[in-house]
Amino acid sequence: MKNSLKIVNFVMALLLSACVLVSVFAVILVAGEGDFGFKTLPEAAAPPTVEAVQINEAITTTTAVLTTILEPEPEPPEVFSAKLGFVGDLMVHEWQLNDARRRGDGVHNFEHNFEPVLTYLQAPDLMIGNLETTFAGPDIGYTCFPVFNTPDSFGEALKNAGFGLLTTANNHGNDRRENGIIRTLDVLDSLGISAVGTHRTAEDRDSVLIKDINGITFAFLAYSYSTNGIPLTAGKPYLLNLLDEALIERDILYAKTYNPDFIVVMPHMGDEYHSQPRQVWRNWANFMLNAGADVVVAHHPHVFQPMEIVEIEEEDGTVREGFIAFSIGNFISSQRTIPRDAGVILNMEFEKVEGERPFIKSISYIPTWVQFVDKTGQYNIQVVSVYDILKAVENGEEISVRTSDIARIRAVHAEATAMFSGEVIPLEEMQNEYFILRR
Repeated sequence: MKNSLKIVNFVMALLLSACVLVSVFAVILVAGEGDFGFKTLPEAAAPPTVEAVQINEAITTTTAVLTTILEPEPEPPEVFSAKLGFVGDLMVHEWQLNDARRRGDGVHNFEHNFEPVLTYLQAPDLMIGNLETTFAGPDIGYTCFPVFNTPDSFGEALKNAGFGLLTTANNHGNDRRENGIIRTLDVLDSLGISAVGTHRTAEDRDSVLIKDINGITFAFLAYSYSTNGIPLTAGKPYLLNLLDEALIERDILYAKTYNPDFIVVMPHMGDEYHSQPRQVWRNWANFMLNAGADVVVAHHPHVFQPMEIVEIEEEDGTVREGFIAFSIGNFISSQRTIPRDAGVILNMEFEKVEGERPFIKSISYIPTWVQFVDKTGQYNIQVVSVYDILKAVENGEEISVRTSDIARIRAVHAEATAMFSGEVIPLEEMQNEYFILRR
């Protein structure tokens, strides 16, 4: 750096000296007779001589060089980029409890659930899922449907897999009442996983989760259509966010005071096992976007439902872009009735150029399937990539998936591409990740 400054100073001194010499030369050219050797110029000046033109050109060039040195090119604007990943429902049924207990030799170990897809889960800057169970503790016993309570080690497996944010506002969030809600939050806090949708206090409920990811800020909100008839503790409606227009509108308005680049709302809503959302759920999603949300990623149907890119007209007449995913299926569960054994990893990349409006740069999905039993007949409940399995089969590799399950995995590929890409993509054109938006 010091050498560079010395060089610049030397060049500037050299150019200034040249200017002085050029100026002196100009004086000499117009010198004549008289007391001090100068001529009196006539009233009508003669045309400039060749020497004078050359002097002017030299001065102009010198000035331009000095300007270039003293006024360097402006720095290009800074570009920020962040990638969010979403999965659907994270559930733990009896078969998963048994499988985890067997693998942990009496202590529940769920680490194998996500091993085949770790690469995909850890690629985004923030991975998000819907925790459709509670961590209410071992004293009351571990249970599954219809009232869930799962070992804390499932949360540890989620953390190790790459999850950084979980929604806890869903129809099973209040399965173990107030104590279950609070202890679930305690467990997630201890693991460093953020939670959105349930709260310990009214003050917590009236706050908003803001995350700065690589220079792009996101506000996260979550709500549930129901608590399965289990009432929230009397006088404590803040424990779990329920779908309520006034509440959602107020929360989004408050989130805007933080001036986030994007507002993401994750509602638990829809009709179970239906492949298309009814108009009532479309109305809810559009209401959230019109209230100020940029992204709506919903869950609860446990099957695929459409994704949509929409335009929202603001009050001032400007138009912004919004995105809705009505359901991205189960990510892990023991629900085996087709098509509840399938899901996708939804990836969204966001970009912000300094001084410009941030935007969604890309949207893509990775089809997944839940393996239940391996080729030896043993329970082996884990999430696998549809592409990875089918590619291994194509290459003749040894895999643990039963031959009878390969047809189902091919069908999942067809179902996912038909729903999200608008057509069944042939296996000959199969990819591990499909883009529905790329800029």
